[in-house]
Amino acid sequence: MKKQNVFVLLGVLLVLVLSVGYAVFRTNVIVKGKSATVKDFDVIFEKVGKITEEGSTDASAVIDETKKLVTINVPKLMKKGSYAIIPITIKNTGNVPAKLESIIETGLNQGGAINVSYSGIGVTDAVLNPGEESNFSVKVTWENDLKEDYEEIEFSLKLNYVQG
Repeated sequence: MKKQNVFVLLGVLLVLVLSVGYAVFRTNVIVKGKSATVKDFDVIFEKVGKITEEGSTDASAVIDETKKLVTINVPKLMKKGSYAIIPITIKNTGNVPAKLESIIETGLNQGGAINVSYSGIGVTDAVLNPGEESNFSVKVTWENDLKEDYEEIEFSLKLNYVQG
């Protein structure tokens, strides 16, 4: 009879341990499931404003169909000091606040003569709340005498945002 009591006690303890383990595991899964999903977190390029040029002609900026990438084209910087300023509006279309982590430039390799600078974006770790828009400018400038002129400068920008 003692062996039966030990087996019953071990069976009850096993059921209790498994129940507690299941409850702990289920709680951890639920907590992880409450993080933001991809569709809740979305910052897009909304529009390109009127481009200002000095010593440059026909600069343009085009937002791709995904609204995650903007391609900037400055076809002719004529002399040192020439520039084009491209105003761009971004919008948080997601459901969670977002903060700029980095700007990724692709395709810009002019040997250091061309400088790309940004104003009005990400310098203060400002949070972009859901539904909010923010304006910034991209300035493409010919800064030194490495070459006589540039036929065309084209590069793409992507903004890397994290949850704010």
